[in-house]
Amino acid sequence: MSVIRATRVLIAVSVALVVATWGARAPHAQAPPLTLKQQLLAGGAMPLPVAAAHTQLAALPRPRLAPGRLIVKTVDGAGSAALQSLAARLGARSISYPANADFSIVSLPADADVVAAAAELAAQPGVVYATPDPVAILAYVPNDPYYQYQWGLQRIGMERAWDINPGANAEMIVAILDSGMAYLDQGAYRQAPDLAGATFVSPHDFIWDDDTPVDLDGHGTHVAGTIGERTGNGVGAAGIAFNVAFMPIKVVSGPWDEAMGAPNVGTASLLAIAIRYAADHGAKVINLSLGFDEDVPPVKDAILYAIDKGAFVAVAAGNSGDAGSPPFYPAAYAPSVDGLVAVGAVDFDFNRAYYSNSNDYVEIAAPGGDITADLNHDGYGDGILQQTIDQQLASEGIFDQFGYLFFQGTSMSTPHVAGLAALLMNQGVTDPKAVEWAIEHFATDVGVPGRDNDTGFGVINPRNTLRGLGVSR
Repeated sequence: MSVIRATRVLIAVSVALVVATWGARAPHAQAPPLTLKQQLLAGGAMPLPVAAAHTQLAALPRPRLAPGRLIVKTVDGAGSAALQSLAARLGARSISYPANADFSIVSLPADADVVAAAAELAAQPGVVYATPDPVAILAYVPNDPYYQYQWGLQRIGMERAWDINPGANAEMIVAILDSGMAYLDQGAYRQAPDLAGATFVSPHDFIWDDDTPVDLDGHGTHVAGTIGERTGNGVGAAGIAFNVAFMPIKVVSGPWDEAMGAPNVGTASLLAIAIRYAADHGAKVINLSLGFDEDVPPVKDAILYAIDKGAFVAVAAGNSGDAGSPPFYPAAYAPSVDGLVAVGAVDFDFNRAYYSNSNDYVEIAAPGGDITADLNHDGYGDGILQQTIDQQLASEGIFDQFGYLFFQGTSMSTPHVAGLAALLMNQGVTDPKAVEWAIEHFATDVGVPGRDNDTGFGVINPRNTLRGLGVSR
């Protein structure tokens, strides 16, 4: 089942404080107090009341929509007088205009009916769209229990693909928009040992509005491992494009972020801004192992923007295959957007994993795991193995211990595609649309002949894809 990792919304308002000197010496300005996150980065310990609050928040159900928050785009721009008038009529508390966005955020009272309010706004002349701001869902299921256990990489033939392209290089930037990454040693945080020696560029935390997107969950670190954790170094496990540079971007919040007072949560509007950030800072591949149950036009616009800037986007197809496969966004946009690929999950036998969505938007499949089975008879459930934060200790506020854990989900299949895309682009196939065509054209067809709703055009075949574009070895 999918796990929602965000809970509340706080509208961040930036206020500039001007101190008039008028010939006199300005008073000494006191530095603002450190946030709890900054205290941990400085080497502090998690306060007991905060730990208790985290435990309580983690047990609560996660809301599907951010309370009192609408995303609105108008024909005449963010500062539209008409929008201000309409919003006022709905009882809006404020309208904000985020940087790097072509939409506005309308803040209503927390108990407002955001679905009805969005429908009323959307029906007005000059409104391109008005929608509630859904909360991000991480498309994975964790299992708490070295290369020999990474059946997924073996089954898709990565060893023969590495003969052609041994892991790309650090000029290839892969943005991982997720729960953050265990990418630095600072204070209470530690870099994951299997990421030692990796290159990290333009990190940003949109939940905390700073440049230290540390992972308090483990999901983002696990995803990053499949894409490019260090390989051939005698440590732990392997990654597909193991020489790439990572761009860690935190866009998903969790109970620890909320308990420590993070100013933002992981909503669609935040993701849209983060996608544009990644594209503007040189990302050539963007991994989105997350999504929403709602249609989110600003995210689609941001993806189109990123593709136009030369970035390929891989996105999870969703984990509701055993619950009717309702549409999952932005994956559902994939058939109409070249350069965006929706990724389903398969098990060890290349059958659709029971949880993986079966939809007309599924375009490709990759190993996502099934921890309920042991089809390769190695004594473990067939999840996707990578190093990440020790889950039990993380629940206690300790983020500097790691383990090799099996996760399952389309969150896990998606980085397989992102890693292959990085290898392809490193080979010189730089058009995101051509990358999509190659991945789909050279896939291993499984199930019924041709494209199908379970696995799309088939399971990725890295060696065939690389060789099929004129590279032979």
